[in-house]
Amino acid sequence: MRRNKKIFIKTIAVLVLVSMPTFVFAEVPNDAFYDQQWYLEQIGAPNAWDTQTGSNEIIIAVLDTGVDLDHPDLVNNLWKNTGEISRNSIDDDSNGYVDDIFGWDFINDDNSPTPDTGLEASSEAVNHGSLIAGIVGAGGDNKIGVSGINWNISIMSVRILDAVGSGDANTVAQAVYYAVDNGADVINMSFTGNVNDPILRNAVKFAYEQGVVIVSALGNEGEDVDNYPVFPACYKSSDGNDDWVIGVASLGKSDKRSVFSNYGSTCTDLSAPGEDIYGVSYFNPSDGYDDKYVGGWSGTSMASPMVAGAAGILLSQYPNLTPTQVRNALKLSVDPVSLDSEYTGEFGAGRLNISQALTIARNFVDQTTETDNPDVGDNSSTTSDLEYSVKAPSFASVYYVTGEGRRAFISSAAYFTWFDSFEEIANVQDQDLSAWSLSGLMLPKAGVVLVKIQSDPQVYALAENSSDEFSPLLRAIPDEQTAIALYGNDWADYVIDIEPTFFAKFSQGEPMSSSETVDKSIMKRREDLTN
Repeated sequence: MRRNKKIFIKTIAVLVLVSMPTFVFAEVPNDAFYDQQWYLEQIGAPNAWDTQTGSNEIIIAVLDTGVDLDHPDLVNNLWKNTGEISRNSIDDDSNGYVDDIFGWDFINDDNSPTPDTGLEASSEAVNHGSLIAGIVGAGGDNKIGVSGINWNISIMSVRILDAVGSGDANTVAQAVYYAVDNGADVINMSFTGNVNDPILRNAVKFAYEQGVVIVSALGNEGEDVDNYPVFPACYKSSDGNDDWVIGVASLGKSDKRSVFSNYGSTCTDLSAPGEDIYGVSYFNPSDGYDDKYVGGWSGTSMASPMVAGAAGILLSQYPNLTPTQVRNALKLSVDPVSLDSEYTGEFGAGRLNISQALTIARNFVDQTTETDNPDVGDNSSTTSDLEYSVKAPSFASVYYVTGEGRRAFISSAAYFTWFDSFEEIANVQDQDLSAWSLSGLMLPKAGVVLVKIQSDPQVYALAENSSDEFSPLLRAIPDEQTAIALYGNDWADYVIDIEPTFFAKFSQGEPMSSSETVDKSIMKRREDLTN
């Protein structure tokens, strides 16, 4: 197949050798160089590991320059295609790829998805894929090397970038289809291009619709991607309702923006550490690659697999989460970042916090199907009196605080069903807000609005739930005649859209009847749900 022109940037990371700081934690894995991995504590990994360390049942596809399949810190966490018999030159599983035991090399069209170490190869490209794989899932607590975010995981190596870190859209699209067809739960893409290619767009859309979480770096040009979009990070549905890709920007050790990181309000979902990263490198002394581990890596390429790894942790704990639920859990659980005013809202919801994401993710889980997993926080509340809403300078969300912790409002519209003005928000310091543990979500208040799922015309009333005031009862309105009888001819003015993810948090009630009485005096129109 004739390839499109190469569109992906060659400089996929910036390598700067620097000395690394040492941190000491109370409880840490016993990996030899764990003290070099400052970023793991920053993203809440140690606290998350108290609950979940990953599962080999979850497959994370690393679309990159190839992975060192013999590296001692990766070898036990590599995906293995059980449908193939190794080296028999037969496509045993009839997937179109012969002997694809560990993945596929779409550059050389063979079954060895490892880096090209030829004369023209750059060391950055040779090491890049193995570094990304190690961030996602280097073996943890195994007394050697470094710890991945997932101590246990299945890493599928899919090579789509050549010896200098360049690739094309057709190749990436083929790789996406391969990853999806072979069971990937998460796809990490630590590269960017500036062409909105329809073939790749369709592949990304297909992956999202098949339930695959897609994570991508935002790029290293220091530009506003609202003005200069990058792909695949900026792929989403035409109406904007479906955000297919989790776009990740880079932060430094003090949660300040990385000067090289791209940013923007439309394609950036959250941020993660991307400076001075220590991790796995390609090891093959016969090719001149003598180091198993290298530090000093910087780039959004490093930030992206931290989020992909976090998605792996969430799916290991709650395998039935959808891509939208994973994205929302990650965004609603962030820690604040330190930004100059001109960059407010441009680095996504905040900085990744895996431990808090586990707590939020529980809110999306149907507990009748997830009872085998341990609790990570109580998401119920019987508090009868609303206390107050708070906002901290670096937090993207507004929270409602009770004695049991803080709850994130799912939208500004949800906030205005409880309050009349942003003036009612108490301003607190970042450290004070962080001290309140996450205890759940704030849904629209019962009786104030009507709701519907964004893509579904069915409208529901919200009724009080005597057992949990924060989980209103969804009561379906059977038809327009019933809506008019209950709420008048202007009933549609009271309807707001809710993302499908959040519908799982409502309790189910009986359908509404036209003979019932409702209190319209407390209701608010859509136009009233603003400051």
